[in-house]
Parts: sequence; structure tokens; C-alpha cells
Amino acid sequence: MSGSILVVDDEAVFRVLAEEALTAEGFEVRTAETLRKARAEFERGAPDVLILDRRLPDGDGIDFLKGLRADETAAPGGDSSGAIVIVVTAYGDVENAVEALKAGAWDYLTKPVQLTDLVVKLRKVLETRGLRDRLAIARSSAEGPPMVEPKSPAMREVVERLRSVSVSPLTPVFMYGPSGVGKQRAAELLHGLTWSNADPNAPFLEVNCAALPDDLVESELFGHEKGAFTDARSTRRGLIEMAAGGTLFLDEITELPQRSQAKLLKFLDTMRFRRLGGDREISVDLRVVAATNQDVKEMVAAGRFREDLYHRLAVFWLAIPALASRLEDVPGLALAFVRFFAGRVKKRISGLTPGALEALSSYDYPVNVRELRNIIERALILARGQEVTERDIILPEPGRAARPAAPDDAFFRLPAGPGNVPPTLEAAERAYVARVLEYCAGRRMAAAEALGISYPTLLKRLRELGLE
Repeated sequence: MSGSILVVDDEAVFRVLAEEALTAEGFEVRTAETLRKARAEFERGAPDVLILDRRLPDGDGIDFLKGLRADETAAPGGDSSGAIVIVVTAYGDVENAVEALKAGAWDYLTKPVQLTDLVVKLRKVLETRGLRDRLAIARSSAEGPPMVEPKSPAMREVVERLRSVSVSPLTPVFMYGPSGVGKQRAAELLHGLTWSNADPNAPFLEVNCAALPDDLVESELFGHEKGAFTDARSTRRGLIEMAAGGTLFLDEITELPQRSQAKLLKFLDTMRFRRLGGDREISVDLRVVAATNQDVKEMVAAGRFREDLYHRLAVFWLAIPALASRLEDVPGLALAFVRFFAGRVKKRISGLTPGALEALSSYDYPVNVRELRNIIERALILARGQEVTERDIILPEPGRAARPAAPDDAFFRLPAGPGNVPPTLEAAERAYVARVLEYCAGRRMAAAEALGISYPTLLKRLRELGLE
């Protein structure tokens, strides 16, 4: 099914022919010959597209359209995302056309209407609606508390680097960091820093590469032409085309299939692409921000991720540290989440007590910022006063220390006796790095964070120490 259509026209022949033609094209079609029946159909469920006659037995279609738009504006939140309306009438003068468009019609057609032309127009209408809905989803997925001014040196450096690269709006950015650390929020901050002054309406689109079926990846990213494959019944723009002039955030980039990696690399080299099944090259300007929680070097070595694509994306790379390594940021984040969720749970809660903050700072957040968010949302549900208290804070693993225990003294104890020689600095470093890797279960990014060095620096030291 390509979309739902409601045809409102008092001419029975037009209703029947339109219903047959549109149903054959895969649309779900309903019909009504009066405004009263049209209202009844809307009560059953609003269609994607309303084909509306101007002159009807019980009223003027334009007045009906005005009423629809007024109802949408009066809805909670001022939602104006209702049915797209095409006015169809035999009264094809300019004055009527202008009135219809002012009333909120998407387009205006005069009778007699060629059904083939109507089908083409509906395809374009539904592509517009799909674009609007997908952009709305992209925006809603980004909803959350505003970015918090970080207190930790590590995150301050991240923000400073984002400010630096924001002046170059086409430079790709590659972000590393464990799951739930806030890579998308960092991408959103970069988007805002880049476009807030130049173009506040610049699109920000996010796609989770791991959630895309392998056979739909290229269609989703690059779009397709009608007939490109079995179910391609209309032309569709992809996310790259939709993000033109803004930012495309490719989360879990390492999950892209190899074929799609090659096509993405070609696009990044030229900023040109073809839709699936198309023969026309399309040129766009945008920033691609890629992110992963995987060890990219290991994936490249294993042949699971193209090395040339990695280097093309990592023109500017950024490591987002785990929350456990920047606990100074917990109070600010917690307060932002409190203010964000207070409205959702309809409670007047202004902050957290010192005991609640102490409890939050005693945990190591293995699921990172996402886990802090969940803890605060749960606390807001339980809270009874105007502040979140220690009693409201329920940690997933009570008593789990925020910082790992210090290594035992034996690890650092020098050998006794005149004949025993202390290990060299390189040997001691090798032993310590190996121990940290073991502590982090072999996860190199986590080990880099624990050692307080960048991920590339750790990889370099592993090679130098013979631990690669």
C-alpha cells in the first residue's frame, strides 16, 4: 500500500474511475460524495491525501479545508501535519486557485482531470509527506535536554574540537565512543555550531546503520527511481539527498555492508551519486558524521570495514569519553535530565538533594549517559517532593564502586636484594598496559579511556610495546 486517499466529489463517474485507477496503483482509496460523509470518513481516520471538489451539494470544499486546518492548529501542540489536500474543480480561474492555496491546499487541479497525471501528482505528494514525516522522526529522535556545559577537562576538549571543526561544514567527522556515551548528542551540537547562524533550518538526519536491512541500505541512503526493483513503485529520495545543506549522522557505521561501504566512499570523494536505478548524477553538499562503538582498526584488519573509507571519514576524528571517566559531568547532566523529565511526568521538581548527587556520583555507569538518563527518569516517577532525594535514586547495581580498585602494592613492589634489577620503564609500562587491557576485557577503547590517553595513542603504544 502506497498511501491512503480520500476522494470527495459529487460526480459518481469521477469517483468510480478515480477509485479504480488509484487502487490499481496500490493506494488505499475511500470516497465520499458530500462534505457530511467526508467528515464521517475523517472520524474513521485521516487520509494521507484528500482529493477535494470545490462545489459540493452541502457546501464549499474550501470552507471544509479551512475547517480542517483550523482543527489541526487547535490540536495539542498546534499540529499541522494532517492530510495533504489537492483541490479539484471545474471552476479553474486564478482567483479560485489562489483561495485554495491560501486555505492550505497543496495543489489545485481543474477538470477534466487526466487520471495518469493525478497518479503522478499523488506520488509526488506522498514523497513530500514521507520526507516531512521522516524529518519529524529525525527531529523527535533528537529531542532531549539541552547540551550541558561540561565540567570535566576531557569533555571540554571535545566541545572545543567541535567548535574548531564547525567552521568547515563539509569536513567529515568520525566519532568513537562506547554505546550510550552521547555520540548523537555531540553530532547534534556540531550541527548546531555549524548551521545555527548560517541556516537555522538546515536538516539533521540520523540513521542507525545496524537497523537497516542489507537489501535496503542503498535505497535508504541514495534513494531509488521508479522501477529500480520490484517494490519501487515511485521515485524516492534517499537520506543523503534529504540531508543536503545540513548534516547526515551515520551511527554504527561499521555495520554497513561492504557493497554499501564502496558506494559511500565514492560519494564522499565526489559528493555526487546516482539513485538506485538512475542514470543522472546528483550533486549535494553536506557534512557526514560517522560514529561507532567498535574497534575500527581491528575491523579493518579483519577485512570487515574498508580502510580507505575509514581514512576518508576520519578526516577529523573525535573520541567521546565514557561517563565513568568524567564523573564531574554527572551533576550537570542529572539536573538537565530532571528538568527534562519533570514536564513529562507533570511534576514540579526543581533539582536534586546533596544526598542524591552523592549517590549518583558513587556509580560507574557501564551504560554511560543513557543509564544516567534512565536512573533520573525512574527517580522522577518515584519522587514525592520538590527535589529528587537519595531515596529516589535506585541504581541498577547498588554498591558498585564508581572507580576501579587501586592495583595491589605487589604490582609496584621492586625486587629486593642486591642481585635483583628493577624492570626498565618500558617493561613496567608494557606490564601495566597489558594489565589495564586485561581489566577492560580486551576492549581497547575502554583501555585508552582508563589510561587517560587517546585511542590512536594507545594503538601506537601497543605497537611500540609489542602488545598489538
